[in-house]
Amino acid sequence: MLAALVCLRAAGATPFTVQGPGVNSSDFRITTFVSGLDFPLGMAKLSDGSLLVAVSQGANFFNSTGKLLRFVDSNQDGVADGAGIVLYNNLPGSQSALRVGGNLVFVTGQTKPITVLRAGSSPGAPLTLVGRIIINYPGSWLHPNSALGLRPTPGQTNSYDLLFQLGSDSNFAVTTRTATLTNDSIPGATGVLPGDSFYLLTITDHGTNVTATNLTQIARGLRNPAGFAFHPATGDLYFQDNGIDGLVDANEPWSADELNFIARSDLGGLTEDFGFPTNYTAYRTGTIVGGAGIQPLIAFQPIPDPFTGHESEGANDIVFAPPGFPDGLNTGVFLGFHGRFNAGGTNNEENPVVYANPATGAYFHFIEGQQPGLGHLDGLLATRDSLFVADLVSSGDTGNGAGAGVIYQIKSLINPTAPTLGARSVGSQTELTWDRGVLQEAGEITESWNDVRDAFSPHLVQPIAPRKFYRTRY
Repeated sequence: MLAALVCLRAAGATPFTVQGPGVNSSDFRITTFVSGLDFPLGMAKLSDGSLLVAVSQGANFFNSTGKLLRFVDSNQDGVADGAGIVLYNNLPGSQSALRVGGNLVFVTGQTKPITVLRAGSSPGAPLTLVGRIIINYPGSWLHPNSALGLRPTPGQTNSYDLLFQLGSDSNFAVTTRTATLTNDSIPGATGVLPGDSFYLLTITDHGTNVTATNLTQIARGLRNPAGFAFHPATGDLYFQDNGIDGLVDANEPWSADELNFIARSDLGGLTEDFGFPTNYTAYRTGTIVGGAGIQPLIAFQPIPDPFTGHESEGANDIVFAPPGFPDGLNTGVFLGFHGRFNAGGTNNEENPVVYANPATGAYFHFIEGQQPGLGHLDGLLATRDSLFVADLVSSGDTGNGAGAGVIYQIKSLINPTAPTLGARSVGSQTELTWDRGVLQEAGEITESWNDVRDAFSPHLVQPIAPRKFYRTRY
């Protein structure tokens, strides 16, 4: 019995606390959700609340085989019930992004195809292959595809807009080569792809197969936009871009990583130009060089002093904060920073998890970097009241890291202020606004409430019968 208790305590130990302005660490329960994994990174929540995780089996992240594991926490104690059940195991290695839309699962890795899978009859049923979207490179490419974003296609059912990036083929130059898009069993997924960009491809689920349409270059002038997040209330797109590595010392960045923004109404319109490589923010001084492209919402310099402060470099995944987090931490964005490529612990001074407020430009280290036991906090998943953080390899070494991957759960223990639903007259219509959560409607207050499809703040309600009641859910 004593040995069992010791094991349970070890499983729940975590090498960090949360901190920052206004953060009360006692408002959170931090647990080791699961450890002993091979390079966990992409994560998604399934319909029953269980977790689907992409792992890359082997000692070397870049020479591995990929699979998808499902983890269940039946008693909600913040620790997975077991080692995970394999739902799909026929994937290439270096898996880095995972998204779920309806009955479809999208997963990809660096230079790897985007694999489309179909869910089974229950969350624990095996996944089956639908097809693959393939990016063909003309040779080596410094920043190949590795990230995914996903949203329901506005105005369409059983259809999803898939985002993927094709970054620059070098550190600090315009990419002049192109890649090509082909497919395996996904008709319509074809095209030519210039670099320094990211793209939208609409995937429609027909029940037994999927088709692709509307390949669109959304933005260009980007070095490596490897993290995407749609604002849950407004539908606007927020994404990061990795700064330019040092020209003399690669570990002393030339330019700062960025948080960027494209309004929902502009997605799919004119291709937005963010100016790489001639437009950037100098890492230490904050000087805007060039200035011809769209400027970022935030350029991440060391804090509190850009010359001596704590660093954050190599932004990977980004998520909007859980709406059930404490006030002051539930409307911004969390970003996970990889830091030094193969360093961990006190040798990696650039690997925090950052909380950023796009409205003000303020940011701080929610999980401080350069701590023993932390490697690369690259994977993030936000649920209603929890932030899941995947440490790719706690030793930091992507070349020798079998079993060193860990997933942590940071769960809010308090209830924040409920979202405010505002209403005002706009001509003959009523405009509803809210800052977080989901808009719901009902015919009567006592009836069942349903999510309003394609509702983004601000939302206009037409003055027609029958009347409806509205509220926000988080």
